[in-house]
Amino acid sequence: MISVIIPAYNAEKTIKQCIESVLDNDYNDFEVIVVDDKSKDNTKNIIKTFNNKRLKLSMNKINSGASFSRNQGIKISNGEIILLLDSDSYVPKDWIKKHAELHKKINTDIIGGGVIGIHNTLIGKADGFCNWFTSVPYTKDYYLKKLHLPTNNLSIKKEVFEKIGYFNEHLRIGGEDAEFCFRSLRKNLKIYFKSDLIIYHYDRNDLKGFIKHQENWGKHAVDMRRQQKMDYSYLMPMSYTISLIYILPLSILYTIFIIIKWIKYKPSVILCLPIIFFGKLKQSIAITNSFKK
Repeated sequence: MISVIIPAYNAEKTIKQCIESVLDNDYNDFEVIVVDDKSKDNTKNIIKTFNNKRLKLSMNKINSGASFSRNQGIKISNGEIILLLDSDSYVPKDWIKKHAELHKKINTDIIGGGVIGIHNTLIGKADGFCNWFTSVPYTKDYYLKKLHLPTNNLSIKKEVFEKIGYFNEHLRIGGEDAEFCFRSLRKNLKIYFKSDLIIYHYDRNDLKGFIKHQENWGKHAVDMRRQQKMDYSYLMPMSYTISLIYILPLSILYTIFIIIKWIKYKPSVILCLPIIFFGKLKQSIAITNSFKK
């Protein structure tokens, strides 16, 4: 069996399509567990309108973050493979089957796939470039050596959690995917990226949502990368004073990295360069502000 885990918080605009697309899959042996993270909107009631024995709803008593929600879903799941999906995404009809078949064919512990961003503004396009630079669709397949794959569209053998533990619940606003992949690689587990195993994600079309997401990445970056001695931890500043000097160079470096990752496959990334740079500037400033805690 495959267990699809969907953490949801204030997802009333997208959760219906997300669940429908999963339940419409042509694979036989699967369950869907949606974990509502104490949503303030109509998310829970929308989930309850579904009458399908494959669907289970778990509700957190307090708002606890996506990592906690994923872990709760994993702990009550019955599947040998855990398949993770975000509530603002939807999937093709053969999504589950492709993950299941790949786990039988390929010698790997974790499989990630490409993510196609859905947007209608230039800001949304830039958000997609920033989000999915490690999961560019229709590119090349490879075993991961560094960096990470996002938790969205990620399937994991359940035994992996027995070997390395669950998602880091202290990382409430991002970075849990990078930290989890780092722990996996450190234990010599295999992570495989299949570029044409795609899903669709609604990117952030407004500037406020885009900037908030970039800042969230910056808030945890120093603690996560330096404490865990993760890849590229040497790029993280050692103090507040040094971080002030880092702001501009780090913003430029982040921006160049995103452009390089995409330009071969999506030359239009150049059009988003100013927005990407602004986002990375906000991320770098958030790194500096994290020293004030």
